[in-house]
Order: sequence, then C-alpha cells, then structure tokens
Amino acid sequence: MKDLNVTIRELIDKEIEIVISRVKEDTKDLILAIDKKIEELRQYLKT
Repeated sequence: MKDLNVTIRELIDKEIEIVISRVKEDTKDLILAIDKKIEELRQYLKT
C-alpha cells in the first residue's frame, strides 16, 4: 500500500499538470487574439 504522502503528492502533481495545461491553452488563445488585433491595427494604419 502506498504511503499517504505519496498518494497526496501524486494527486497534487496531477492537478498541477491539469492547471498548467489550461494555462498553456489560455495563453495560446490570448496570443492569437493579440495577433489578430495587431493585424487589424496594421490594416487600419495602412488606410
């Protein structure tokens, strides 16, 4: 049987991985939105 500390650590590690994955996805979405706005601004400034 696993030690309680090991079990808790594994659960914490799993949750951390989930959070990191969500942050990466949110960051990617944010970068895409910023890139889109930059391109819109470039087009606006050309006219």
